[in-house]
Amino acid sequence: MNKKIIWVRSKCKDYYRFINKVQYLNIVILDIKYENNYVYLKIEDKYLDKLNKYLVSYKFEIVNVTGIYEVINKLKKNYIFVICLVLGICLFLILSNLVVKINVIHENKEIRDIIQDELEEYGITVLSFKKSYNELDKIRQEILDKYPDKLDWMEFDVDGMVINVRVEERIITDTSKEDKVCDLVATKSGVINDILVSDGEVKVNINDYVREGDTLVSGVITYNEENKRYTCASGRVFATTWYTASVSIPLEYKEYVETGKKKYNIVWEVNDNKKNILRNRFTTFNSSLKNILHVFDFNLYIETQKETEEIIKTYSESEALEVGINKATESIEVTLGEFDEIIDKKVLKKLVNNSTMDIEVFIIVKELISTEKEIIIEENAEGMR
Repeated sequence: MNKKIIWVRSKCKDYYRFINKVQYLNIVILDIKYENNYVYLKIEDKYLDKLNKYLVSYKFEIVNVTGIYEVINKLKKNYIFVICLVLGICLFLILSNLVVKINVIHENKEIRDIIQDELEEYGITVLSFKKSYNELDKIRQEILDKYPDKLDWMEFDVDGMVINVRVEERIITDTSKEDKVCDLVATKSGVINDILVSDGEVKVNINDYVREGDTLVSGVITYNEENKRYTCASGRVFATTWYTASVSIPLEYKEYVETGKKKYNIVWEVNDNKKNILRNRFTTFNSSLKNILHVFDFNLYIETQKETEEIIKTYSESEALEVGINKATESIEVTLGEFDEIIDKKVLKKLVNNSTMDIEVFIIVKELISTEKEIIIEENAEGMR
């Protein structure tokens, strides 16, 4: 059992007489000091009551404690620091075992999406606790077994609170392609304006008009009117195509202008999901964000909100026409592919009434119209491939 050792002091004029009285009480003195008319005694705390009881002419006060009790006493005096230290250590231990960011390293978005979905199934998400090496290795093998035709190799690299997932896609060569014979045919009608062919026999010329289904590039290569070779035609054939788009534009429109009033808010963001801490004071406003804290995928912003008010304005006829042409063009652009482009446009009709302008726009497009179509070759021609 630990003994509580304390230092007590008492004021006295006769030092030796005082010591004799203390020793007469059979009190064990561990240490003694005398300075400035005070006697300091180092004793066990159990003797303090005896001193106060039998030496009533002296007043004793505790000036210090030692051993484990000294530590306890200091902890009590600094309890706020101790609590903060303990909480800080606990928070550090928790955070050091959390996942704050997951990087799936691969250029193919489909592969990245597959891995992300599988990680969520196994509970590996942002702000989840890290798994052990054996658990991660088991998960890695199960994912590879689940997608043998898509994934060739995969590994987890745990870097602090970040998990990097490296993966290699399995490439399966399509051996059947060498045996496939195909043409490039037109998907719609138009006038040919560009031909880019890497294999096959071209059957059309620039400025030829073609209809949907016409053969543009043949997979049957001929020489002197004889079929000499069979292949799968490849390349791109572009044609000029035409569209019409009708739109109706209201002559009155709403515009929002700033009033000069300004408010501030605090916004936090995790994984691109933003949330306001305070309630918005304005119904309509323009917003700008200033980042004040960035830790991995967590961001804290100061948001400046500038109030706006609604104003009703009226288009002039030329302004309404320009807006209508732009909307008509946009309606066609969303239907086009990545290789297509609008090369001209013209207003065919324009009708203005009290509240709207109705227009019809003729739009000319350079469009990729070729698509692959497999053809069947008779058995007696197989030898020419």
